[in-house]
Amino acid sequence: MKKRILFVIIAAAMLMCLFIMPACGKTAQNPVSIEITRDGYEVNELNVFVGDSITLAIKANDGSAPTAEWTSSKPDIATVDGGAVNVKGEGTAIITADVGGVSDSVFIVAKHKVEQLGVGSGKSADDPIFIGNEGKDEPLEIYFIEMTQIYADSIFIKKGNVEVLIDAGWQLDGTYINQFLKEKVADNRLDLFMVSHSDGDHIDGIANALDGVADISLMIDYGGVGSGNVKATRDKYIPKGMQYHSAYDCATQTGGAVNRYYLTNELYVEILNTGNYIGNSESGASNPHSLATMFTYRQFRFFTAGDLTSESEKQLLLNEALPNVTLYKASHHGSHGSNSQALLDTLNPKAVAISAARASNYGYNWTKPSKDVTYNLNGASGHPIAGAIERIYKAPNISVNLNVYWNMVNGTMKFTSYGEDDFTFEGSTPRKGYYDLSLTGGNPVWNEERQDFENRVTGEENFKLHESKVFVFRNYQQYLPAWAKQEFFPDAATA
Repeated sequence: MKKRILFVIIAAAMLMCLFIMPACGKTAQNPVSIEITRDGYEVNELNVFVGDSITLAIKANDGSAPTAEWTSSKPDIATVDGGAVNVKGEGTAIITADVGGVSDSVFIVAKHKVEQLGVGSGKSADDPIFIGNEGKDEPLEIYFIEMTQIYADSIFIKKGNVEVLIDAGWQLDGTYINQFLKEKVADNRLDLFMVSHSDGDHIDGIANALDGVADISLMIDYGGVGSGNVKATRDKYIPKGMQYHSAYDCATQTGGAVNRYYLTNELYVEILNTGNYIGNSESGASNPHSLATMFTYRQFRFFTAGDLTSESEKQLLLNEALPNVTLYKASHHGSHGSNSQALLDTLNPKAVAISAARASNYGYNWTKPSKDVTYNLNGASGHPIAGAIERIYKAPNISVNLNVYWNMVNGTMKFTSYGEDDFTFEGSTPRKGYYDLSLTGGNPVWNEERQDFENRVTGEENFKLHESKVFVFRNYQQYLPAWAKQEFFPDAATA
């Protein structure tokens, strides 16, 4: 009789676990991971003003929205109650959400609101685009936003309260760029928006990216009559006071444009003369017609030229006396048909950033891994191309410091400078990333619990490219200078 009673008690307890208390069962364990979101998008850092109120939420790896315990590292700067954040003072606070020991955090960077007193012409250091205190003590930050649709570009530049956006990726990337702008642009104004050329991986995301952006002070694009997102942007913001110029007019200093625009009295951008910009009556601008620019902040210089081709690079070198630069964006995502040795040796960058995601399916609305999308999981195919890698590592400074970075390894890449001819680098966890398939016999293996493939490569966010696994997957070690090959890959050096 006692055994029967005990059995009934155990059975009842099991039923309670299954139907009344799901936490008893394995399927209701705490989530494997959670992320803090704002307006449905994951956030890692928010630039805000004192007095702002923000609503954050939680999303678990299974898509649910569990209840979290919220805490603030500095309540005098930002308080949090159930995800509602109130910004109290200037400084940095860490907001953390915890669900049964699984946590995620977001940095709150709070400043006192600085009123922009006006918008200048930008044609001289005495009349910059940003009139007011842009943040004299703030560093220059250059972000190469990690795209997801294979080869696409979007670059964000920030100096205090001055913000610049260059290109906006494919349409499916535009919403993520928009969220990035909401994190970084506290006053909802872009001081400069640039469009390098008319290829879809640079312009299709513009409408989504600029959704909700109230004002743009200056727009410079590839020119011509424009169409689609580019023309719509001109038509929307010019009546609101936006100054607009084409690359051709800037390079030739016609139509009221100049070839150098000051964003502040110390930060300016030059429109370099490739001799290949389209005229004002033309339409599309393909890779050879890309906008080539040089940003300068004190001793720091940054060169970026969209998908400029080697032939156009030759003309650029004839037209311009180019200085050495601190940072170089590999043109056309590290394509063989760009990044000539002559240009690399002339600019002699101290760092190279390669803007490209892992190649997978065009048009795939990538938000998280899918067990049905298995192409190129180890990142062994696609841009950057071997020929470009070889030339990059031959550039004098790169052959010594090996400062080469790539979105697939480093996620969204951030370069920071206080005006010196140098930088600090910070990567982020790649959204797309890549996998070490050698650990599973070369085959993709789906993990149902994590909703991800096995063997995602992690911990490389701040690695240089030659320190990553994909460097070996692609056999790039053969392109390193002899000293580096001997130090890092002695087997390759003796092969």
